Amino acid sequence: MSKSTGIVYILDGAGGSGWTPLVLRRALADLPYDVHHFRWGRGYMRIISDLTNSENIQLRSRELADLIRDYRRRSGNRKVYVIAKSAGTMVALRALAQVEEESVERAILLSPAVSPGFPLSDSLRAVKRDLVSFWSPNDLFWLGLGTSLFGTADGVPCRAAGLVGFRVPDEQELPREYVKLRQIRWEPSMVRLLHLGGHAGNSMPPFLRKHVVPLLKHDD
Repeated sequence: MSKSTGIVYILDGAGGSGWTPLVLRRALADLPYDVHHFRWGRGYMRIISDLTNSENIQLRSRELADLIRDYRRRSGNRKVYVIAKSAGTMVALRALAQVEEESVERAILLSPAVSPGFPLSDSLRAVKRDLVSFWSPNDLFWLGLGTSLFGTADGVPCRAAGLVGFRVPDEQELPREYVKLRQIRWEPSMVRLLHLGGHAGNSMPPFLRKHVVPLLKHDD
């Protein structure tokens, strides 16, 4: 076990190019964490296969849950963070639903390719602070057209939560866990950080340094 104070698990999107994990690894270099790129996909550019293969998503989510449990056992319960992109958010959410309550300090979703109505209560129980989801109404090609044609990573043909946000239950039916859901909508000021509102925008180095890296600091 290293002398770090925690670990960050990073999941790329479907057909992962490795770009998001690479940029995040560099952006996190000054923080006292181990960084683990969790490779869940079945091969480079196998986008539709990764998005629609529910069996693989289930398998990889169990593997990630096992890694989280094992790390906490071996590390003396050091901090665990999870950052996932696009279809990788489905793997992350299902993994979170399988670990113990408050096992993960914070989870961060970038452009989730998950249906807006996906039930989050079980996943939210696993986070100690919150689950932060970045979405953009401009992500029309991948999370509008793409997921409407081929389905989201949870198998629903619709516009994804990364385009319209997660649907929060009515106040009378709101599970208490939803207080830990924080959704951040794209805004025009993010253009100066190279995030134009599209699918790749929240993987740009300036955006990650400004909006994501601070979420992994203990004093935020």
